[in-house]
Amino acid sequence: MTKFTIEMRTLFLFILLMTSATATTMAQEARKYQKSSADRTAMVLEGRVVTEDRKPLSGVNIEGPQGRYATTDALGYFKIPANLGDEIIIRRSDFETVYYRIRSYDDLEIQVTDADEQKENLKALSYETLLDSAQVYLKKDPQKTADFLIASLSNNAEVLSDAKKARVYEKLGDLYAFNKQHDLAISNFKEAIKAVSTNSRQLKLANSYLENGNYQEALTAVNALITKRNSLTSDENITAFTLLGKAYDKTNDLEKALSNYNIALELAQNNNKTSLIPDLNTSIADVYNRSGNVVLADTYYNTAIKESANVSVASNVVNQSRTADFYRSNQQYDKEIALRKKNIELLENDDEVPLAPVSESNDEDEFELAAIVVEETVVAMDDTSTAGASPKDFINPAMNDLGLSKQKEQLKIAEAYSAKNDFTAAIASFTDSYNEATKKEDLATKKEAARNLAILYRKEGNTSKALDYNTIYIETAEQFYKQKDEEIAFNTRKAQELLNKQTRVLSLEKDRELTANKLALAQTEQQLATQINTRQRWIIYALVLLSLLLISLAYFMWRTNKQQRINNHLLALKSLRSQMNPHFIFNALNSVNSYIARNDERAANKYLADFSKLMRSVLENSELDFIPLAKEIELLQLYVKLEHERFQDKFDYDITIDPSLENASIEVPPMLLQPIIENAVWHGLRYKDEKGFLNIAFAKANNTLTVTITDNGIGRDKSKAIKTTHQKKRSSKGLGNIDNRVALLNELHDAEITVNVSDAGMTPDVGTKVVVTIKN
Repeated sequence: MTKFTIEMRTLFLFILLMTSATATTMAQEARKYQKSSADRTAMVLEGRVVTEDRKPLSGVNIEGPQGRYATTDALGYFKIPANLGDEIIIRRSDFETVYYRIRSYDDLEIQVTDADEQKENLKALSYETLLDSAQVYLKKDPQKTADFLIASLSNNAEVLSDAKKARVYEKLGDLYAFNKQHDLAISNFKEAIKAVSTNSRQLKLANSYLENGNYQEALTAVNALITKRNSLTSDENITAFTLLGKAYDKTNDLEKALSNYNIALELAQNNNKTSLIPDLNTSIADVYNRSGNVVLADTYYNTAIKESANVSVASNVVNQSRTADFYRSNQQYDKEIALRKKNIELLENDDEVPLAPVSESNDEDEFELAAIVVEETVVAMDDTSTAGASPKDFINPAMNDLGLSKQKEQLKIAEAYSAKNDFTAAIASFTDSYNEATKKEDLATKKEAARNLAILYRKEGNTSKALDYNTIYIETAEQFYKQKDEEIAFNTRKAQELLNKQTRVLSLEKDRELTANKLALAQTEQQLATQINTRQRWIIYALVLLSLLLISLAYFMWRTNKQQRINNHLLALKSLRSQMNPHFIFNALNSVNSYIARNDERAANKYLADFSKLMRSVLENSELDFIPLAKEIELLQLYVKLEHERFQDKFDYDITIDPSLENASIEVPPMLLQPIIENAVWHGLRYKDEKGFLNIAFAKANNTLTVTITDNGIGRDKSKAIKTTHQKKRSSKGLGNIDNRVALLNELHDAEITVNVSDAGMTPDVGTKVVVTIKN
């Protein structure tokens, strides 16, 4: 190869890688755009929610992805933006939540069953009918199965025998085991054994231990049964030794695993259990392969293939696939390819494959125990086992659980060719797998086939096809992971719903135990009651009567004390008002006296007229705890006017009232604000050298009346400093009364009145600000 050719090939591969990276980036950006514009591109889904008898349901919550929401109208109709593949949730409190995935934009009709009606219907069914129905739905609808079993426990729970309880709990264990919730299966199998213990239930419990990873518990349970193997049926013996083999295999004790598998195989051969023989041979082969004995492993794998041909096509396909995996692990690719090609021939005639292995016994327990042995065939061989499969792929459940399908076998053949470096044959097989997966809508296989084709075509130098398949791989991977997310969400929800059902079962059992305990306690109390003599009963009656008298006396005293406390508060409040009125009159008469001293008879007469009007209002309101705000403002306006007439050279004033208070029905304590204004004039503004200003503002906010009284007088500190000796000896009656009145009003009337005094400016000699708040 020339240097130029090598350089060109290197450049070509670099361009291919850069193009692939660009395509990946573009796909990621496209996904981001699609996600951000989902609401713009969503179609409108129209639907209707009705009952089973087609009555429309209104007010049903309809939820979609990305916060979309709708509700049904009076006729049960709704509209909601949605894309194909989206899941909508239909829920209301009176029926079980429905999850619906959109497959088309055809008008949708969803029928729901009323939860109360469903409970009543279940109550009408007999125990046997409920149990039979649970068996029918066991592998079809876990929710229905659980509902039937819960009903069989709750209906006539008080007369349910231990044998019937055991059957229900066993069936619940079967349900959880089938749905791979083995911890819950263990709990229910234990309850069944607690009620009535049988060998088959012990084996089911051991199998659940094994599947849950409790290997030592499984070994203990099965070994306990082996000690009484003469009491076990042939199927139970086979199952027991198979479980021991599996447990020792899991704990890496390969010698004991082989020993127990061989005993199980011998028992199956002696009892003509042909359906179990291939899988036991395969299990033995697996152990030999793990221990490094490839020759013996090969022998047992091929024996399993021969034996499975006499059982069913499904069994034959499963065992050939497991043997092919063995050949792959040992790099015997030609043998692997040959077996997988045989499988493809069988799978092409999948209509003839039976749905499940045929049981050789009509006994339900024996068939279920045999199924534990066959369960080893239901083990995922890779991470692409069931993803992307359509309903028609589920012709054989065992094969599907193994990921066995024509396209998957073609994929593994292609991987074998690729491992042999036979890229031409590999490309052909990958292409066959890709086409078949596309036809069957198997995204997992399609993704892997496209990825490998892109790699192989790149190695072959076919840039165009490599880019095409790389783009297909990116698109398919996106679809595949979206599908996996949906599957995870569905399985999580399914597991949670089953857990809720188990919680309901536990609640029923606790209720039953509580009822039994209550009955036992009632019987005990009745027996004790009959032993109590008449004298003891009279003592009890006397104590009860005495207790009632003491309680009555305590209540009477409490009421009397409470009323007395209220009366005391009212008396104190009245006393404070009586103290306030003389205080106000004294100060007002001082003002009149000043006019008379100046021989200003006209001013004195006018002042006395206004004063008498003020006094009449004060006396009218003095007996009341609260008066309308309008009256209080009128009283204050008259008082401030009188004080201003006397000290016109000392201050001006302004009273501001919030317009919202004009028609407000607010009540305030009478004469609560007057002493504050009086203090502002007499102790603040009166001593100011220049003319001062008094501002009174009434405001309302959030049901709270706020009165702010602000003066720019000399401040509190200077006012204290210039007091005369006589003034210092006297205590301030006005402000002291205000504090006492506020405390009593708050306690007596559950009022919320506060008085806050502070300096009006940055320094203490620039006035005083008083804020009074009254919450309505």
